[in-house]
Amino acid sequence: MDERHDPSACRRILREARENGLHRKLFDAAQELQDGIYRAEALCGLCGSTDMDEEDRSEWVPIIVDAMLEEERPWRLAESIGIIAKSMSKWPGGRARKGLMGDLIGMTGGLPNGDARVEALKAISSRVSPQKLPELFVLAVENHGMEAKAARPVMKAIVESKDKQMIAEITPILTESAPDLAVKFLDNLHRLSIQSKLDLKPSALEMAIPFLEDAEFETVRTLCSHLTLKNDVVILSQALDGNDEDSIRFAVTLAGRADRAGDSDLAAELLEKAATNVVNLDERTSSKIKKNISKGFERLGLAKRAEEFAPVQTPQILTEKPVQKGGGGVGHTLALVGTYDGSIGTPHLRALARAAGIAWGFGLDIALIDWPTDDIEQLCEQAQKESGTAGVAHLPSLLAAQRLQLSTAENALSGSHGHPIATTHQPRGGSVNLNDFDGKICMFIGLGRQGLPKKLLDNCQDQFELTGVGASLETAVAMGAIAQRLADLN
Repeated sequence: MDERHDPSACRRILREARENGLHRKLFDAAQELQDGIYRAEALCGLCGSTDMDEEDRSEWVPIIVDAMLEEERPWRLAESIGIIAKSMSKWPGGRARKGLMGDLIGMTGGLPNGDARVEALKAISSRVSPQKLPELFVLAVENHGMEAKAARPVMKAIVESKDKQMIAEITPILTESAPDLAVKFLDNLHRLSIQSKLDLKPSALEMAIPFLEDAEFETVRTLCSHLTLKNDVVILSQALDGNDEDSIRFAVTLAGRADRAGDSDLAAELLEKAATNVVNLDERTSSKIKKNISKGFERLGLAKRAEEFAPVQTPQILTEKPVQKGGGGVGHTLALVGTYDGSIGTPHLRALARAAGIAWGFGLDIALIDWPTDDIEQLCEQAQKESGTAGVAHLPSLLAAQRLQLSTAENALSGSHGHPIATTHQPRGGSVNLNDFDGKICMFIGLGRQGLPKKLLDNCQDQFELTGVGASLETAVAMGAIAQRLADLN
């Protein structure tokens, strides 16, 4: 055991324990590791052996904890909490496992506010006993600035427990929060309860109604976009009824949700209400909303009504540069799936700017899948103002050439942007060969570390792995390499 590279040594120690059983030299080798994180991982893995009795396992718990606490970087300690929680789940139930989980919860609470605590909560929420979930929820709510994101995995575990009493206990915390945060919390609770088929009385959506007036526009619009049941659309459309700009935009969003929920009559009614009120807005605002109304009518098959609201001229170019013809257009589409939480932010703008340069350079189209906006021109304006990435200069040309558009996973999976193929480093059934496909391809790419949502992967039959060895790549790198592969098909 003279391996000096701690990660390799850690793996070697655990592999030998699996192959040859537990012996003292393995514990000695683990304790010689210089990095406390890897020392803790090795010791925790060894303690999972059935050859160890509970009393000995308990004695190793404080040693594992002390090793972890040698790490001063919050993000790395959060990673370690997740690794140790997963490894500890293989321990038999008992005093040692309970004690170590208590220590992990304490470490999580000691992490500073921010992403590190979010990651730790995500890692341990599904592994703690149900009785510990309210304690985790408090730690999430105390993660100031990222409360909703931190609470999401904890709320998921609580809802999946089906314990309505526990839900009732945390509900006052949700409803006593500031209005915007309360809506975010209740939106999440409502979605989770529907997914788990848990009937709450009143529903989380109904509890959110009093807070809508004082919540941010994007928070409420996101709530609208998450609805899946016809009755929920009715409830929210009544609560948000009005003739101001926000109310009109909400109505258009809810019309889309009504249509997806199977109520085309309600969808048409909401669009007609928006159409009546939009004429009272200023011309610039009105023209933007009319385009979305037109798209809504078109989806419902009401071509004449759609034509009445369709723009009569090409969207205003964001720069005075002449629009280039072509850009080597080949027809394939980079479908960027919005996986970031909340409204449009820096990650969205950065991804759009990079994709614009790649798409223009390789002659591809861009579809923004399930992004939290209904105004693509405003999105491009914001990207040009706030992103320093060179590719942002190509947004006006892509927009004017109608090679950049907002879309939904449902539309893209139906083939509206080309044959749908999901990119993943773990393709189900093996990676497809892109040369086997004729015509346009729509390549789904997930933004950020989470990759594509499971629901989309489950509904996309063809999946593609880029590297041949299952390597995970940073989004911008993956986009560039995929663009080259698509361009080479033509």
